[in-house]
Amino acid sequence: MNAISLHRPLEGEPLLRPITHRTGSRLASLLISCGLVTAQTARFDERMSRGFFENEAAGVVVIATSCDRPLFYHECEVLAQFSHTDLVLMRFDPLEGATFDVLLEGSQAWQCNYLAWRRDEDDLWLIPAHTEGPFFRLSEKGLDTFQGAPYESGYQRYAGIIRAIETPSFEGRL
Repeated sequence: MNAISLHRPLEGEPLLRPITHRTGSRLASLLISCGLVTAQTARFDERMSRGFFENEAAGVVVIATSCDRPLFYHECEVLAQFSHTDLVLMRFDPLEGATFDVLLEGSQAWQCNYLAWRRDEDDLWLIPAHTEGPFFRLSEKGLDTFQGAPYESGYQRYAGIIRAIETPSFEGRL
C-alpha cells in the first residue's frame, strides 16, 4: 500500500507549480498584447512556459495558473515580497476564461476577480467583475491604478470584456 505524505521537503521543491500549455499560451498572449514582450522574444523566453514573467523596468510580475481561488496566494505573496513589485496573477480556466487577481507593491490585500477589458488599439485594462474597486491599466510601463472606469456605459463595458475562452488573443473588439 502506498502512503501519501503531506509533508513538503525543506528545499529543492519549486515555488511555482507547472502550468499547462494552454495556460502558458494565454500568458504569452497577455504579455504580447499589453506590450511587456514582443512576439519574437516571447517565443524564446522559458520563464513563460513555467508561468512566471518579471519585467524589472515596468516593475511588474505576471504569474499564470490554472488553480482556483484562493489557491496560490501564499506563493505569490512570497514572490511579491521578494521582488518588491506589483503582481498580477492570471487564473485561466478553459471553460470560464481568464480572470485576474492583483497584489500591489507593499500591500497585503488582494484585489480579486478582475476581467480583461480593451478597446481596439488601446491599452489592456483589468476591471472588477462584480464589485466596485480600482481599475488597473497594464502596459509596457507597468501597472497603473485608476479610480474611474475606462468605459462610459454598460454596453462599452460588456463589449470590451475579453474572457479569452475561444481565442487565445487579448485583442480588443470595441
